[in-house]
Amino acid sequence: MSRAAQKVNRVALFGCGLLAAMLVVTVLAVPSHAGAGTRATAGSGASASIVNGHDTTIDQWPWQVALTVSRRVAPGTLTSRRFFCGGSVLAPRLVITAGHCVAELNRRQIHRIEIVSGRTRLNSNRGQIARVTGLRMPVNASGKRRYRALMGAADWDVALLTLATPLSAEPIKLAGPDETEAWSPGHIAWTTGWGITRAFADRVPARLQVTRQVLMGTGLCHRSDGVAFQAMRMVCIGGPRGHSSACNGDSGGPLVVETSAGYRLVGLTSYGDGACRGFVPSVDTKVSGRPIRDWVATSAMNLTGRDVIGSGGVGEPAKEWCRVPAVFGLKTRQAKQRLQASGCRLGRVRTDPWGAGRSGRVIGYSRLPGWLAPPGFKVNVWISP
Repeated sequence: MSRAAQKVNRVALFGCGLLAAMLVVTVLAVPSHAGAGTRATAGSGASASIVNGHDTTIDQWPWQVALTVSRRVAPGTLTSRRFFCGGSVLAPRLVITAGHCVAELNRRQIHRIEIVSGRTRLNSNRGQIARVTGLRMPVNASGKRRYRALMGAADWDVALLTLATPLSAEPIKLAGPDETEAWSPGHIAWTTGWGITRAFADRVPARLQVTRQVLMGTGLCHRSDGVAFQAMRMVCIGGPRGHSSACNGDSGGPLVVETSAGYRLVGLTSYGDGACRGFVPSVDTKVSGRPIRDWVATSAMNLTGRDVIGSGGVGEPAKEWCRVPAVFGLKTRQAKQRLQASGCRLGRVRTDPWGAGRSGRVIGYSRLPGWLAPPGFKVNVWISP
């Protein structure tokens, strides 16, 4: 796939997120006595979620929460139809989520958001519900928000929500400065949420979903997204075999890694491929790296008096991977040799009748250079006629 085509799809997905956010704005703006029918589409989600994950339980990921439109705004409507984003509990009265979930809402609309905690199934009666009382997002020295949309991506895509009542769910800490190795490229991470499980679906799954992701090198997302990918504030991820993917659903949900001191939060679901294809990397907000971690730590201390940064955790060593090399323009034999040297294998070789370039040379392949796949992974290539 060409870089231009990838950017179009990035715009498509983030555009879905902005559209959903505007729908939430519209719904939250209606009087609190509005009927259930007014909440027809806001639950379609605000950006990226999980494709090809599997069922899990809230007991395994207790910090996971759902952002929903208040029951007062849409009485009688199922929680799954009022749901629009995910988030994580940092402290009993503090939730972290993606900035683009709430950036377009005014103060009154923010107060019409409810946090649902402690549920595996969104439509059950378990857990707790807490009303949002405040929003904080990063600002620069002049007081202007740092959050911005750029070429289909969201930069400084983070927000903190304060709550009217405390949640009893186990909070999660951000990975600290001495825990960086636990989430370096090549390590396994986990994403959870209730977002849609296939492209263009109109309903969220009944149960909480989880999928395994690999933390990719920054070069992969630089190749995919160009200047839209800001390595200081973004994490590049993808399913090891290119099957699990971001899709329209619950942005703001957690990306966590396991350490000797427990799970640590390293990312917030931010944006991904508009068609939910697994071979295009997804991008999360890098909450455990400077400068966002510093902002979260300071803000959380000011708001709650709590230290939300972890320390002392050690992760498992990074696994060995097939690191897909650049083989564009090579002959098939040369491509095979380069793939083998990188721990990969040559898969199917197909001729593209419309391809341009020197005859018999590689003009496309099934994974972008830098993708981390299981050792021996077969990379399919297309050659010019």
